[in-house]
Amino acid sequence: MSEARFALILRPCGSFDVIEWPAELAAGLNILAREFHTVSITALGLWPNCSMWRDTEAAPGTAPLNRFAERIHCAAGHGAEHYYGTVALTGGLTNANNGAHTGLTLDACHEFLKLAEITVPKMPHPRTK
Repeated sequence: MSEARFALILRPCGSFDVIEWPAELAAGLNILAREFHTVSITALGLWPNCSMWRDTEAAPGTAPLNRFAERIHCAAGHGAEHYYGTVALTGGLTNANNGAHTGLTLDACHEFLKLAEITVPKMPHPRTK
């Protein structure tokens, strides 16, 4: 199992990135601000060990619907809610005083992609002689 040090970025078109998630919240927010093109960011605790970050200003007419984020939101047992624009998934809140969050493991990233119904091809093992 890999270390919990990643964030999963999900875009409305179904593309995604797995990025390193820093231990410091300020550094993480800077990464998300660049990815979302805004500093208006909020986190929703989906599970105790997972938060979904989104652009609070993204809405119909300003950003495309992100049906992949909605699927994960519903899988967490929450009612259907539309998400617009890019979202990020990280681990859960670790310190309520400073808002620090853990990262995700690579295995968790893969599981969230399955919940979002994004098909990820299996990479073949390299051939060696």
